[in-house]
Amino acid sequence: MSGEFAQLVVDEAIFHLVPQRKRSDPVPAELKLSEAVCQLGEDVRGKIQANFRGVLTKHGRPVVEELEVKRSTVPDRIYEYLAQQRDLVDVSIDLAELLFESQKGRSPAGLLLVAAARLGGKRALLIVKLEQEGGLRAEDVLVEGKRTFDMSYFADLLMTEHNKIYKAALFCVDGVPEDGPIEGWAADKQLAGKMAQFWLQAFLGCRQKEDPKRLTQKFHEAAVDWVDKRVDDPEKSVDYLMAVLVELRSNTVTLDPTAFAADHLDLYDQDSFLAYLASKDVPTTIFDKDIARVAPRLSELQIGFASGISIVAPVKRVREDIKIDEHSDGTSTVTVKGKITSTRSHYSARKDDAPHTDGQTPGADSTA
Repeated sequence: MSGEFAQLVVDEAIFHLVPQRKRSDPVPAELKLSEAVCQLGEDVRGKIQANFRGVLTKHGRPVVEELEVKRSTVPDRIYEYLAQQRDLVDVSIDLAELLFESQKGRSPAGLLLVAAARLGGKRALLIVKLEQEGGLRAEDVLVEGKRTFDMSYFADLLMTEHNKIYKAALFCVDGVPEDGPIEGWAADKQLAGKMAQFWLQAFLGCRQKEDPKRLTQKFHEAAVDWVDKRVDDPEKSVDYLMAVLVELRSNTVTLDPTAFAADHLDLYDQDSFLAYLASKDVPTTIFDKDIARVAPRLSELQIGFASGISIVAPVKRVREDIKIDEHSDGTSTVTVKGKITSTRSHYSARKDDAPHTDGQTPGADSTA
């Protein structure tokens, strides 16, 4: 599946008004459904496409249909459209009804946009929930006897600085295998990289394709491995590894490897770093960060020597208390500044240690 959202093209769009669903209301709210697609002028189409491309690029996460626990029939509707079994209007009405049923009472009223789209020239379906601050003022009109909404209103809604594209999803025909789950992308601007479960699971019937804990672990392992294998300058390797640890320890909830490379690596090292990540199946685009699996490894930095000597230092003290001088013969002098407070013996089960086969503690006297 292609992640080139710059190639996203919107051909047709239809809107439905989805009210807030309050079970306590004496008279249940009703959906306001369109019966025909909106007319899109080229200027409006271009601006709408740019808006959606930006949302998916920044917030989109790969998702896959959840087969073990089927919570929604939305994947079935997506398949029917992409397989050309049903048209856009019919499928969009089903999606509006399913969204209304899946969202909870605290979910605000909004508009569901369903668009016939193309991604890299291939058939795609775009699903977006949005809302305008200040309330909805939708006016329905008749086009050839069928109800739709005035596109001039929606153009203002989508392109004003006051609009809120809350949640979006995109599915392409490439992600609809005959013998496997549907795949696509989902985005949620409200939760800073996370995703509302009602949108992802209850409505879309999907889960994130990659577990953020696993992705973060893979990034850490690949980045450390790249520094160890591809960076020859000892001082630079410390700086790069420090940058990795600081980035992972930061309070940000997402991680963008491309931005990290641009911010922390020399220009001629950036392509090598990103290519190495890709070779280890680590995405080079933004993903959700979760350090649960790597947290114990982020507090200390270890500097190892060919002789087997290692220096372990708290990350927060490395730049202040450690100095590295590189020599022309390839060796380095590492100076540690500080007051010695303790010395102790240390045992490390190194691979080159000879095994002890007599069942005795190394160094113990074997005579009675």
